[in-house]
Amino acid sequence: MYGSKADNLIKLKEAGINVPAFEIIEFGEEFDENRFTSRTGNVAVRSCCNLEDGADQSFAGQFATYLNVKPEDIPNMIRECRDCVNAENVLNYMDKQGLKPADLKMCVIVQDMVDADVAGVLFTANPQGLLNESVIACGKGLGEGVVSGSVDTTTYYYHLTDKLYYYEGKEDLLSSDKIEELIDVSGKIKELLGEYLDIEFAFLNGQLYILQARPITTIKGDNPLILDNSNIVESYPGLSLPLTVSFVHMVYSGVFKGVSRRVLKNDKELNKHTDVFNNMVGHANGRIYYKISNWYTVLKFLPFNKKIIPVWQEMLGVKNKSFDESSVELSAFVRFMTYINSFSELISVPKHMKSLEEEFVRVNDHFYESFDPNMDLKDLIGLYDEVREKLLSIWDVTLLNDMYAFIFTGLVKNRLRKKSGQDDAYINKYISGISDIESMKPVKALIELAYRKDELSDEEFAKCKDEYIKQFGDRNLEELKLERRTFRSNPELLDERIAEYRKDPDRLKKIYEDINRNDPVKIKEDPITRFYGKRCAMGIAGREKSRLNRSRIYGIVRLIFDTMGDRYSKEGYIEEPSDIYYLTIDEAFAMADNPCDMKVQVSERKDAYSVYEMLPPYTRLIFEENEFDKRHSSVNSHRKKNLENTLQGVPCSGSVTEGEALVISGPEDAHDVKDKILVTKMTDPGWVFLLASAKGVISEKGSLLSHTAIISRELNIPSVVGVEKLTDTIKTGDMIRMDGGTGKIEIIGRA
Repeated sequence: MYGSKADNLIKLKEAGINVPAFEIIEFGEEFDENRFTSRTGNVAVRSCCNLEDGADQSFAGQFATYLNVKPEDIPNMIRECRDCVNAENVLNYMDKQGLKPADLKMCVIVQDMVDADVAGVLFTANPQGLLNESVIACGKGLGEGVVSGSVDTTTYYYHLTDKLYYYEGKEDLLSSDKIEELIDVSGKIKELLGEYLDIEFAFLNGQLYILQARPITTIKGDNPLILDNSNIVESYPGLSLPLTVSFVHMVYSGVFKGVSRRVLKNDKELNKHTDVFNNMVGHANGRIYYKISNWYTVLKFLPFNKKIIPVWQEMLGVKNKSFDESSVELSAFVRFMTYINSFSELISVPKHMKSLEEEFVRVNDHFYESFDPNMDLKDLIGLYDEVREKLLSIWDVTLLNDMYAFIFTGLVKNRLRKKSGQDDAYINKYISGISDIESMKPVKALIELAYRKDELSDEEFAKCKDEYIKQFGDRNLEELKLERRTFRSNPELLDERIAEYRKDPDRLKKIYEDINRNDPVKIKEDPITRFYGKRCAMGIAGREKSRLNRSRIYGIVRLIFDTMGDRYSKEGYIEEPSDIYYLTIDEAFAMADNPCDMKVQVSERKDAYSVYEMLPPYTRLIFEENEFDKRHSSVNSHRKKNLENTLQGVPCSGSVTEGEALVISGPEDAHDVKDKILVTKMTDPGWVFLLASAKGVISEKGSLLSHTAIISRELNIPSVVGVEKLTDTIKTGDMIRMDGGTGKIEIIGRA
């Protein structure tokens, strides 16, 4: 009615939001200059235009606002606000927007002044285009100082999904309680005025005042890009360097295009979705994410996708299950053929997985027979291309095998729950009993090596170690990050792991006997359950075998780039061999043809990653358009502490155990794990070596088919996954009790 500023203040006041008292001088209203002389304090006089903050024009910064106006000066300031419609800047702006002066009607707001201790602006979405992050810019004194830049400001970035924030600035001006209060109030204001708002606020003596609120006209949010780390964080926890990121992009693009080709068997339809296949993963702030909406697009190619998607979400541990439920447009014939093709491919999964294993063995053997650390770089790149073409062209069957495993695991769970009335503990025991896990071989072989060390001569032991590295040398913590070191790249890591196992001979002997005991679980099953169970076991075994082979592929790629890094370092193009991991694959390969100094680029990326390391590890990022990286000079992170003493997750294996918690954020924390309960955001396949010594494991991420769950079941170690607020609640040294059968976790003593 008056203009968005005044209209919004009225709505806020009527909703009970704490807004300083105000009056509105309407357009054309004659006002008595004496009406303001009775005021006891200073006021703010603000222009309020009927066309301001619109969808097509914002008039940002065009009109006048006067602060700390004395009562006797109010009439003059009202006239100044009204007269600003004739200012040259306003007339020029209107001319550019195609507006006529007669279209503009100016009201004026006279509002009690809040002599703030701290004031500023809250944006309910980051104006750069990050929709699930609120930004709070504030400074001491009046908010005008923040806008004009006349005072030092501190900016807070609050992630709305994970409830985490950090700030940039010299001083932490707002307590956690005040940050939460602002976010809570902004949520209420969004319900009144819309999703994307610019809210001016002030704190005086601890009291929050909302001064005004208006839309952020530059943000639409119509077709957001969603990055989600569900499941992929298990393979790529923490930061991943540019070389790994570029390799992952290439792998996922090829694999998903391949699996879609199997389902559609129609190149014309396939080519319509090239942009989807090229963007299956994204990255921001040095972390790898799924571009989750594109995953749903691919899943919608499948028949019965409305039933398959919930199973996929559960198996991958997707927390936010909302998605665009509209169908992918396919002709009736193509849609019909997806049923035929999918069924044909699904029943052929075991056969295709066997063929993949045979081809992998051939390619792996050929690589190590051909590789020479002194070979010409172009020949080395040719060897890389050969591995990529031969394996990645058929690796997509592993995704179908995952779906195969998900489907039959879901069928087994439903069968046992509905037909037999069994609980999660029984179901986990059943799944463990039917699995024969390939990924257990590395830890079994390593424990045997540690256990039998005293029986072997030095020469025999060295030979056994070499053979172990040849077979399993690529398996280690964070093994799918090319920059991480493995037993193959750094054999001394194997010596350290063996030494750790041998610290407690009695425990080592027990573990050795336990993992070599052939004591199959006997569970009653009817023919249908047995049928589902057999295929569930095949899917899980294939999934774990492909994961082990995947680590070997990454080992091949790691060896290639280690060799190139060593060469480029010696030639002076980079400082250290490991600096090659700050380049992309294209950059590293281009240097073979056109050598150039990359030290500046590497240094700039190292600086950027030093900032990324301090940023909170967000689970989901919602961008208005394209993803982008944060740029900050400093970062100070805050985590909201959770004071609860009881948590709940997804039970995966084992019974009740008690012990000291060890929170592991990265490989550097993975020491002295013996008899500890390991607590982490996520695990990866290399954790198998830690679990053999631990008392139990709890993870924020994960599902019944995550690697943590599968390996802990094989080792008969209690495990619980999918525990929200885990690392905000449990700290290293806390004494905890965990129940792997029910998923309940209790803190029985704080460190």
